[in-house]
Amino acid sequence: MSTTRQSIIRGPGTVSFGGVKIHDSSGITANIESSTQDIDSSVAGKLDTIKTDQTGKISLTPVGNITQALLDLFFPAWMKKPVFGTSIMGETDRPLVVSSRAGMKVTFACAGLTKCPELLLSPVKTAFGGIEFTAVVANGKLPGETGAFYSVAAAEYDGGEPSREGLSGCHYQATFGELAIPDTQDGWTVTPELQLEPVGSDSQGTIDYTLSGVTVRASCTPLGLSEADILAALPVGKGRGASLASASDLLIAADGGLSVALKNAALVTGPIQWGASQLRAGQLGFVANIAADGTLFDVSISG
Repeated sequence: MSTTRQSIIRGPGTVSFGGVKIHDSSGITANIESSTQDIDSSVAGKLDTIKTDQTGKISLTPVGNITQALLDLFFPAWMKKPVFGTSIMGETDRPLVVSSRAGMKVTFACAGLTKCPELLLSPVKTAFGGIEFTAVVANGKLPGETGAFYSVAAAEYDGGEPSREGLSGCHYQATFGELAIPDTQDGWTVTPELQLEPVGSDSQGTIDYTLSGVTVRASCTPLGLSEADILAALPVGKGRGASLASASDLLIAADGGLSVALKNAALVTGPIQWGASQLRAGQLGFVANIAADGTLFDVSISG
């Protein structure tokens, strides 16, 4: 039997999580990961393959609208002021729903944010890089039970369309103590990274992830900084074993855009370059350190 064009399923969709709709810029991918283990025999070789775990990764790059709802979802309070030992999935299952324009809905019974987006701060970039959610079996369910991991149903598309508001990039400026960075070659990149430890049971496999660490870095290639400016900001005057956490926050902000603060920041890389086509200042790299009140970083809407 030949394939008809009508039988080829395609088309866009929208993610809904925590009551927030997330529109993508280049597609949504749900990668269902069934971990396996071989059963070997020295006489006969591989006898069988068994399933050992079931998770899913739902990834997309948001369109880039800056809204408070998206900021709260992408950068929750437990991440900005880390509470280590926190359950990523929480006490109550939070389903993640992918609705397609084709009229089908896939619901993952329990999901959590396991990769938050980079912040891309430039007049010619939208604000967010890629994000990833991880799906596990529902709380108290076994992998083989109906609906424990996912369900599929016909449903009228209700994802709407992304707003054009909050998409435009902005010119960002930054300060770090006495160092001012009024302009850059191609904007700022802020990269929050979560360190997560899987939690599993013998009957269910992975059922949760525990927050064990958060690292936040920021980088840019500045314009107009001299050799003296960079050297003065680097921790070259500190001895071996000295703390690099400063008393200064790295503050990056733009009118109409975002305001980002890396607490007690340290400038850890700052190459100086000489060459016919090289800028004197290379890419500066900053890292955040926990402040006295427990805050690591903050992201908010300017103004």
